[in-house]
Parts: sequence; C-alpha cells; structure tokens
Amino acid sequence: MLPPSRRFRPGERIAIREVLRGRVWTSRPVVVVEDTADQFVSYLEPGTVIDYPVGTQHGRGTFSMWLSGEWELGPKEFHAPGMLRIAPTGQPFEVFAPVSADLGVMSWYVNFQQPLIRTEHGFDTMDETLDLLVSPDFRSWERKDHDELELALQMGVYEQHDAQRILDSCIAVESVLERGEVPWDRSWRDWRPLNRLTA
Repeated sequence: MLPPSRRFRPGERIAIREVLRGRVWTSRPVVVVEDTADQFVSYLEPGTVIDYPVGTQHGRGTFSMWLSGEWELGPKEFHAPGMLRIAPTGQPFEVFAPVSADLGVMSWYVNFQQPLIRTEHGFDTMDETLDLLVSPDFRSWERKDHDELELALQMGVYEQHDAQRILDSCIAVESVLERGEVPWDRSWRDWRPLNRLTA
C-alpha cells in the first residue's frame, strides 16, 4: 500500500475522483504533469473513459441525485480537446484549461470545488457548482452556473453559509484578476500536449 503523502511522478496515471458523502460521483483518469508543494497539474487526454453518473442532468436532476445519494456510474468518453488541470495547493478551486497541440490553451475555466485531498490512487475532491470562465489573456471573465448555486441553496444542497463561502471564493479570484494578477501559475499557457511525459 502506497503512503498517501508521496508525490506522484510525471507521466504516472492516477485518478481524480469527486466523492460525495463517501460515494464516488465521478472518477477521471489523468496523466500527472507536475506534483510539487505549490501545485498539482495533470492532463485529461481525449478518448479517456471516465466513470460518470448515468442519466445525470445539470441543475435540478444533479441536485436531486446528490440529495438522495442514489446514482449509478457508467463509462463516458472524454472528447477532444484535452484538458490541462491546474490545482494550486490548498485552494478551493481547480483550473481546467482546454488545450491542443496547435492552439495551446484556449481558455481558463475556474472550477470551484473542495481542495484536493491526496489518496493512494490520486486525489479526491467534490464539485461546488459555481464556475468562472476566464479569457486566454486573463483580461475578461464571467460567472457560470450562479443560478444553479441559488437553486442548490433553495433545494437544501447547501446551507446559506456554504453558498456564501463558495461565492466568496469566486469573488476572491475575481478580485485578484481585477488587479491584473492571476491566482494560479500562468506559465502553463505555453504548455502543449506534446510536451508531456508518458509513463
């Protein structure tokens, strides 16, 4: 059994799982790009088969599953482009960057979620509904699924303090961007899939 504190090697294949109340919601196999004290970076390759809830729909359908704890996982293929995933250590978000060998990073998608927890197989986390879409040059951004966060609150998925915490996390990222800074490693904008190491 591997100690959960060990660093993963570049090129190693691990799983990033979303786990809700002890049940796996999704499991995505990824390739490790970098694992340091400051950040964990991985790549989700096109064609990867992920474990995904069968028949899920965004909004009310998903939240009903979360509340009931009743869902089944099935295979789902991840389509192109590939996804670079950047997780600054301890932060309540992960940055998803669609990337191709020709175009590089096409956008930045800040996915608010529970901070990654290192496990034997990779990392566990859980999505927290709200997202922030950021342009490739970091100069503009817009919130995504703010209405779904409000719906989740109404349905009892989140308590008021949880919803406020998630919103505050989004406001904090927006505030950094407004100052002309970026709260994750912006050097990944030059990364290409062909640069990655394979195990």
